[in-house]
Amino acid sequence: MKVENPFPAVAAIEGNERRTPVPLSGRGGVRQRKSAGAGDAVQVERGPGKAAGFSIQLNQQLSAMQSAEGYLGELSDRLSQLKLSLGRELASSQGSSRKPLDEPLKQAADLLDQRSERSAGGLDANLELRLHEPARTRFSIDGLETLDQARSGGRESLLFSAGRSQTEPGVVVLDDAMSDQQVLRSFNLGLASSGIRAEVGADGKLTFSMAETEWQRNGGELNVKGEGKRFAKDRSSRAQTREERLLQLPQSLAGSGQRELRQMLDQVIDALDRIGTLRDQLRQRQNEIREFLARQAGSDEQQWAQDYAGTVFDLVRQSGSSYAAVTQTVVAQANLSRFTVVSLLS
Repeated sequence: MKVENPFPAVAAIEGNERRTPVPLSGRGGVRQRKSAGAGDAVQVERGPGKAAGFSIQLNQQLSAMQSAEGYLGELSDRLSQLKLSLGRELASSQGSSRKPLDEPLKQAADLLDQRSERSAGGLDANLELRLHEPARTRFSIDGLETLDQARSGGRESLLFSAGRSQTEPGVVVLDDAMSDQQVLRSFNLGLASSGIRAEVGADGKLTFSMAETEWQRNGGELNVKGEGKRFAKDRSSRAQTREERLLQLPQSLAGSGQRELRQMLDQVIDALDRIGTLRDQLRQRQNEIREFLARQAGSDEQQWAQDYAGTVFDLVRQSGSSYAAVTQTVVAQANLSRFTVVSLLS
């Protein structure tokens, strides 16, 4: 189980960013203005700065991780219940009705179907975390499972269309003499209009992916027309695709034998192991982000508080005998509460 980590690593983010005063033309920082009869008064505004931008980004990622971890925790509980029920059913000598498995099986299957909503779109069907792009559906196409299969058959132009809404089909040209990179480039260029990407996995299998929302909107429909070599040329037909999923649960186990139950139990155990690994990785990453945000917030708030206090004293010193300026300062300090400071810092 891997956690996608495209965002800047915590250690790579510069933690020594400081807000510095900028000239009058600047947007944030310190802005000066003339106060009639009271000398030069300085008004401090807290600019966003790069550190604030990083904090917002990391807080968003932290929120996505928390949603994903919460979903994985509940899914782990449901699958653990299903594992216990499968173990009891295998140990019993009852018939093949499998009635005790109906409820835990339905609960686990329903939660798997709610993955996208419950994880805030951060987990795909393989339970891989996606932070910077929408979750994608990964699938294979019969007849194009490997690069060698895609090459074999001679030169042929394939016309792909995803769903009925695509007006112009994507053209993919394949040839025996093409290299691996050329095959991938041909797929990615030809399928770009459909939002489909092609890649080769660690096992050497050719895998395609499409944004999950688009895949569901199209009903998982992908049509292809060839020249009679790899695919039929007389008409466009629906390609046989297989979606990748961490766990595919059946609607019912009624009538299943001992062998089928053992296979299901093995799949559930493997899924629980992968979920446990991913949760550990998520907790570690969340701790790293929290530590960084705490360090960043501490240094940033101290600097801002020091600048604010210095500005207030400068205002009092420069105001002379101006009663109005002193009154404004006293009122501002009296209304300065912890809640106000936290709100300004957030």
